[in-house]
Amino acid sequence: MTNQRHTKTVFKTTFTTAALSSALLTLFGCAASHDTNTTTDTSANIKLAHSESQLVKAESQDIALPLTKLKNGLSLTLHYQTHANHSNTKSTYKDAYKDTHANNTSKDARANNKHRAYDDTHAININVNEHKGISLSNSEGKKHFIAGHYTLASAEVVESNSKQWVSLVVFNSNTKYIEVYRINAASLEVDQPQTQLTKGSEAICATTSNAGELQIVNIDATGTLNQYEFHNGRFLSLRDFAIGPGIKSCAINANTETLYLADEFAGVWQLDTDIESELAKNLIFHDQDVAIEGVATLFSTTVDGVDIAAWVSPDASGVWLKAPCLTQFFSLINTADESYSAARQLKATNKSTFIQPEFIHLSLSEEGTHVSLVVEDDESGDVFSAELPSKLSAALLHRQCGTDFKATSSKENYIEEVHTDNSESQHANLTIKVKPDVETDPVENHGDAADDPAIWVNSHSASHSRIIGTDKKGALNSYDLAGKLVQSLPVGRVNNVDVGYKVSVAETKAQQSDTPLIDIAVASNRSNNSLSVFEIDKRGHMTQLGHISTTFNDIYGMCLFVSDGVAHVFANDTSGRFERYSVSIAPDKTVDGHLTQSFSLPSQPEGCVVDTKTSTAYLGEEGAGIWALDITTNTNQPQFIAEIAAPVEADVEGLALFNVDAQTYLIASSQGNDSYAIYHVHNENPEVLELMGLVQIAADKATQIDGVSETDGLDVTNANLGGRFTEGLWVVQDGRNVMPSETQNFKLVAGASLKDAIRTLVSAKRERHSHM
Repeated sequence: MTNQRHTKTVFKTTFTTAALSSALLTLFGCAASHDTNTTTDTSANIKLAHSESQLVKAESQDIALPLTKLKNGLSLTLHYQTHANHSNTKSTYKDAYKDTHANNTSKDARANNKHRAYDDTHAININVNEHKGISLSNSEGKKHFIAGHYTLASAEVVESNSKQWVSLVVFNSNTKYIEVYRINAASLEVDQPQTQLTKGSEAICATTSNAGELQIVNIDATGTLNQYEFHNGRFLSLRDFAIGPGIKSCAINANTETLYLADEFAGVWQLDTDIESELAKNLIFHDQDVAIEGVATLFSTTVDGVDIAAWVSPDASGVWLKAPCLTQFFSLINTADESYSAARQLKATNKSTFIQPEFIHLSLSEEGTHVSLVVEDDESGDVFSAELPSKLSAALLHRQCGTDFKATSSKENYIEEVHTDNSESQHANLTIKVKPDVETDPVENHGDAADDPAIWVNSHSASHSRIIGTDKKGALNSYDLAGKLVQSLPVGRVNNVDVGYKVSVAETKAQQSDTPLIDIAVASNRSNNSLSVFEIDKRGHMTQLGHISTTFNDIYGMCLFVSDGVAHVFANDTSGRFERYSVSIAPDKTVDGHLTQSFSLPSQPEGCVVDTKTSTAYLGEEGAGIWALDITTNTNQPQFIAEIAAPVEADVEGLALFNVDAQTYLIASSQGNDSYAIYHVHNENPEVLELMGLVQIAADKATQIDGVSETDGLDVTNANLGGRFTEGLWVVQDGRNVMPSETQNFKLVAGASLKDAIRTLVSAKRERHSHM
């Protein structure tokens, strides 16, 4: 414990959220209104239990829970059915988790089994002694002991495909390994544990997710949070990041995909366990007079959408309970203490009546109706239990406090359809998920570095095409179709890049034959506010030719197109200004640019793309939407054609064009919700865009390639590049490269997958129209 802790006193919290006292009474009253055996009590002295022995109330209306000392220390009771698995045949972790966790149907199984009654229900008791080991016993008389020094992360009965076992996750203090045990619940036979080496453990927690995957979080001795998934019988590193000192315990709520951290210096933090989510932590509780050390959540397979958390501090003889609509402190009273009777009369002053909890565990009764807690006293080392009053349990479990909470889902199908609204007013709110096929090597620089990709199609050998990507902190990179880095040019802070084919090189007097043609790449370079120009040879090797100066103060995005052998570049800066340059290449390969047009958008733009078939440029204004520009002359002005509205979310940055079934679609990054908006382009009227829906790129855990989040730039081609990319290629920048955590990179998706996703969106759109 920290030596900065305040002198321990009986703590009376003043913490409230939206008049918690009255909210709590309303909550209880609401619970009572649903109990046909009771009547609602609207008085301030509403009874929450049938006797004072169940609940003690102080004069200030503080509520206290009586504790019962547990003679055997921390002991958890799990329930299992012997019919589920009578076999004593051991299986390997890989096989065991292949037919359960990996190809999981456990969420559906839980739903189907939720209200099923079993005649052969048995109990397994797990007793954890940090200094001795783990004792296992069950109601069939079986016993087993695992010697060692362990910290318990989780213990759950897991069932799938009629198989049932205990999944036990612990930290071994002697070896510094996280250990995952699979235990036969009936025989208590223990398989050899699967292990993961760590840099120690300051806090560890685990749970089985709604998708059936075992999720593990460990905060190591370096202050790094490591998030794992136990997938196919092995540890899969999802992400890691610095979390800082002071974390004493953690808890995962699988229903809400939420991680809670007990920070003795700050309070209680809340984070999203979705690995593609932004690394942001929200401080949901803070009191300078208490150091929070223990935190727990209640996970239930019998009650949908449970969202209950609790935390404790040795500075406060009580527990904070958090539900979606309130956070309330409850005093804890040691009923075994001789001064308890005096406390019941509200006259006790003996501090020995109170405890100093540093650990808490929440559990649900077998019937799923009562919440109980276990706490450990920091001073005595004793372990106590308490059961919440029935009406409080009912109110918390059924969220009877004015909220409309819905449990989240984390299905992982190759293509997942999520219907949230069928009305046309909701802009075809349909999301299709696809998986990446390849990821590139991470960029060298940390932070927000990778930004924009461009696909160069090799006309001599399509399978040797290249992905050109910017590392905007100092380099222009080139990757092969396997994602391997093949070239890196330290040319400065290049932000966006695009390619052009068959660009004319000026003839010399000696050249009277065909004009030489080359492929080029152009990048906006923020180091010198210029356009950097590169030649791409038939091998895909880039050579810098020079720079084109601009008038920008802060150049940002760009795109280009080629017409009659001349490359034309649209570039912009952060102020919203656009400039159009025509590029000339001299016989000695020096470059020059001629400014041909200028115009402005109201706010910061970045991505753009040109459809040469319709002579239309599409320009992305990050916080507003998409503009169209007729490029046939240098005097036309852009028109605003697509506003950012649900389900699309700012920023709109990357833009690219893709053809599916003879139709053109504009793909725009919807950065705010880690998605891509698919717009149908009307060829007869290219300034009309019709939103079809969204596409997301989800993780492929089989290949250990993570999904994509917070995309800046993207590119796509219909060209046949061979192999898995015979129907084209889609490349996107990944703002959060995890599984494991690394610097940013680019993800490659087969064109066939993108086509299937767009066809699904189109089909759904037609179906909606047919029912209107």
